[in-house]
Amino acid sequence: MGTKALIVEVLENLWSKNKAKGLLAQAVLMQEISKGVFGEDAGDKIFSGCWLLAPKSTDFYKFRFCFFVHPSVLKLHDAGVTPKSILGDKYRPFHAITEFMDNAGIGTVYVVPSTDNGKLPLESFKNRNFSGIAWQLFTFENGEFISREPQEFFTRWAGNRGRASSGTQWEPQTKEKIGLLNEEILTELLLNELFLSGFVKSILRKPLNDPYDVDSFLISISQNHIFPMEIKEKFPGQNSKDKFFGIDAGRVMMLLRLCLPNDANSVYLIRELDETGQFIGWKYITLSDIVMTSSWNLQAGGPGMGGQSTQTIRLPYEYFKDFIANEITEDNLKKIGNLPKDVKTIAKQFGAELLSKFHR
Repeated sequence: MGTKALIVEVLENLWSKNKAKGLLAQAVLMQEISKGVFGEDAGDKIFSGCWLLAPKSTDFYKFRFCFFVHPSVLKLHDAGVTPKSILGDKYRPFHAITEFMDNAGIGTVYVVPSTDNGKLPLESFKNRNFSGIAWQLFTFENGEFISREPQEFFTRWAGNRGRASSGTQWEPQTKEKIGLLNEEILTELLLNELFLSGFVKSILRKPLNDPYDVDSFLISISQNHIFPMEIKEKFPGQNSKDKFFGIDAGRVMMLLRLCLPNDANSVYLIRELDETGQFIGWKYITLSDIVMTSSWNLQAGGPGMGGQSTQTIRLPYEYFKDFIANEITEDNLKKIGNLPKDVKTIAKQFGAELLSKFHR
């Protein structure tokens, strides 16, 4: 069995079918960026996302961290490894994202995976043996990254009853699409999951409070704008009056938490399908437009990636724009980069409304 097929098997053992479908749009975007679909410089403007994790405790809000996992595995004990040395040209935008998250009250950790020979023990992972990979952490403190031992870092995270969920058999169409991704993207997806499920939940057995992820970040270094991105695959709903997309209210809350302290906008990106599953195109809406066009009327949604029920916000289809190369030019990013003052005021009310719906 080839490496790609093995990675897909390991992922199927870790992801539910809903999670696999949910992450597919994110993975396809990564692949299309690498092919230049969104312009030659799109790879310099779109940065991989992170986990948003906090310990399961009453004061969890004091210990929110984002964990960025390096997309490839290194050889154990490689000398002089730092985020700056291994990120190269991507270090500058990553440092900007780190300061963005810090301003939102979220600490940043860069996670570097390594094995004895720089290769992944995929057969062991198939059997849920995750001991063959080591993790080095770098925490952002006082403007620089400090190497930390992972066990020492997680000592303050209470509990030892965390556990990773098991995967469920994927739908054939989903498995086929994921199998078409290139090996580098599959490896990046796997390393992200191995850190959370294989290390934090299985080896350290840490329970977590409401874990989330940020799918990607869109960056304009010249204009000093950072846009957290939420990426989903959907087909629009339709009733007798309206055509619309339903988006997860919890994800909007997460975007508000990140963007309001930074006076920043964000991008909700949809890989649009028709009802037969055929690709139509990429559509997007900004957080400011979500706030201004939402009816604030939460609807019962379908199951989330973890199988839990969700609440959705209906947004009119006509407010979504085509996501093409011209939309991520520096001029356009400058136009949409900040939240206008009136939008910020309404966004705070909107966030409070969402919070009250979630915590009755």
